[in-house]
Amino acid sequence: MAKDKHSRDQKRKKKLEERKQKARQNESLAYMGEKYKADELAPTWIHTEIGIYETYVQTNRKLLDQTVVSALESLIRQIRTGTLPPREDISDVIFDVGQVEDLLIENIRRNWADHFANEWKPPRDKLIGVLRTILGSIEKVRGPGPRSQSYMHHIEGFLTKKLGVSVKAYSPNMELLPEPPEDELLTLGRQWISGEDGKAAVEFQELVDYLLKKGSADRVLHCCHQLIGEESDSDSKFVAALTGLCQQARTSLVASMG
Repeated sequence: MAKDKHSRDQKRKKKLEERKQKARQNESLAYMGEKYKADELAPTWIHTEIGIYETYVQTNRKLLDQTVVSALESLIRQIRTGTLPPREDISDVIFDVGQVEDLLIENIRRNWADHFANEWKPPRDKLIGVLRTILGSIEKVRGPGPRSQSYMHHIEGFLTKKLGVSVKAYSPNMELLPEPPEDELLTLGRQWISGEDGKAAVEFQELVDYLLKKGSADRVLHCCHQLIGEESDSDSKFVAALTGLCQQARTSLVASMG
């Protein structure tokens, strides 16, 4: 008996569709262009990153760049498909270990809700565009390997020093937790940039060289990105020098990973 050609065609089309769906799922959602960096979208961008930074502080600064990527991709897909559940009207977000992505999405949505209550809310396509552009920014600054926190340090510098954003961490008993000690490399870098200590530039470079030799390139990368985020003039000689050090640190990290 001859086989049913229609049945074979249906199976083939089904397999092709499954492959297309899998490819779409694995496709990067990052957008590298400038379209969604317009002035009208700047407040949305800032409030999104404040939500991310809040999560970073709430997780004792252990939030990874890759976790942010996964959460933003999930949020984009839910907005696209209309499956984003209604958020609960709560003032305090409780962190539960193992649910970091949910916490991050909730923090972003809460910041959006507070901002959009009195300000213009972008249409869905532009909201998604902002999220995709942030993904593009992460791709540009993240370090090699799954433990990168370069983006987190970058926005910490930008939000705290440029915009004056302050986020505090509290214990389960609602006691204010102390700020983590400042990295010596970060301190020297600030002194170098400010010009308040003539020896700071040399000491900063010496510490960078030492850390790269001892296998602490991730520390160099994170501190340099935080300093870049803090710098007001993106075209300054300091940003150029720090960008070069970031590249050295990346090269060192790649070499260490074999």
